[in-house]
Amino acid sequence: MSEFRLQRKIGLSGAVFLLVGNVVGASIFILPGQLAGIAGPAVFIAYLIAGIPAIMNCLIAAQVGSILPVSAADYVFTSVVLRPFLGFLKVWVGMIGLIVGVPILAYGFADYMAFFFPDWDRLTIAVGILLTLLVINLLGIQTSVRTQMAMVTIFIASLLIFGIGGLFYADWDLLTPMVPNGINSVLNAAVPAFYSYSGFLTIVVVAEEIKNPSKNIPLTLLITFIIVAIIYTLITLVLPALIPWEKLGTIVAPMSQASQLFLPDWFAAIITLSALLAAATSINVGILTASRSFFALARNQIYPKILSRISKRTREPDAALVLAVALSLGGVAIQGEIIEYASMTVVGILLYGVVWAVALTQFPKALPVHYANADFKLNFATIWTVAVIKIVISVAFLYVGIRNNPGPTMIYMGLLSLGAVYYFLRSRYLERHGISLQAILRHEANQALN
Repeated sequence: MSEFRLQRKIGLSGAVFLLVGNVVGASIFILPGQLAGIAGPAVFIAYLIAGIPAIMNCLIAAQVGSILPVSAADYVFTSVVLRPFLGFLKVWVGMIGLIVGVPILAYGFADYMAFFFPDWDRLTIAVGILLTLLVINLLGIQTSVRTQMAMVTIFIASLLIFGIGGLFYADWDLLTPMVPNGINSVLNAAVPAFYSYSGFLTIVVVAEEIKNPSKNIPLTLLITFIIVAIIYTLITLVLPALIPWEKLGTIVAPMSQASQLFLPDWFAAIITLSALLAAATSINVGILTASRSFFALARNQIYPKILSRISKRTREPDAALVLAVALSLGGVAIQGEIIEYASMTVVGILLYGVVWAVALTQFPKALPVHYANADFKLNFATIWTVAVIKIVISVAFLYVGIRNNPGPTMIYMGLLSLGAVYYFLRSRYLERHGISLQAILRHEANQALN
């Protein structure tokens, strides 16, 4: 097992920009319009409902990140508190998200690029953005964070201009009736809407590289959630008050069209540029966090040793970065509707949400010293409240998601089964060579106490 630890190079501002860029992806430029076609003007209520499990995720991530500031802390936490197999599945779920989610973002990037260059090949653009971000990340995480800061600043500014400006030009009569398709339509829309909130947990994956993690990780989550909640509420409230909800569901780029109703024509180009940057920031964090998960599992001998290789120049994992992009490139051939992919990705997130909620209730007993020394500490009553709410909402969302998307769910479960087969074969190999995975992970968790 390698004892090499990654350097803490990310401050509070860098962590916030990484997380905001990951959570507020290109889906906010596309998904609210499509979901308005399902839920009607009540689409903003669907997003508010989707925000409830996101709050639970933030609390859990804040606790985990503060007590286990190591690479892939989500994996280490679940492995030590529950079972290594369940921890491994968290990383495997992330890898499926990489293969499915990142290529969809890359194609979304290509679709918006057509606004500026309609004759460019869609596949070439998707591949191009992945390779560009690979080069940026190979230059080092500080270069990646600076690039993220620039991109996030531009698209957040444009979203605020659209959202706040739209309040003054909105036709509030368009919001009546609020729930034209019944309350079930709002609940159905809340499941894919949660996809737009699903990136909060990624902050713990890079916990080993965040300065003063016990304070900065909870602060990062708090600041990011406030920013995201304000933006999502503004956008989903204003859109159906500018364009009738029946029409919104059929528009490919709803925000670009809506902005033309009250902003200069050139602002549509700014919205398009913002969608490009939002897609790029989500891809960037997806590549970054996947590489750190691969690195952590290789360091703990579950994945091949080559993935723990460190660049001599940046002192960061380079082989793992290359694999993350290679898997994304392999998935660019997968194409489908964004709601289908959002629902498919959310199934995995919600399944693991139940596991994490159970782990949260057990961690004070499993890691008593870590809990006692934590700067950010949920009391027992809060722990159980968060866990129960998380489990109930996750199960309810899972029911709706599986019922509405049985095909993607079956594919997802098949991919999880492949991960289970790999894990059991690898764990048996380690056992035959006298290597205790439980001991490795306990040692990894104890690194956080040093």
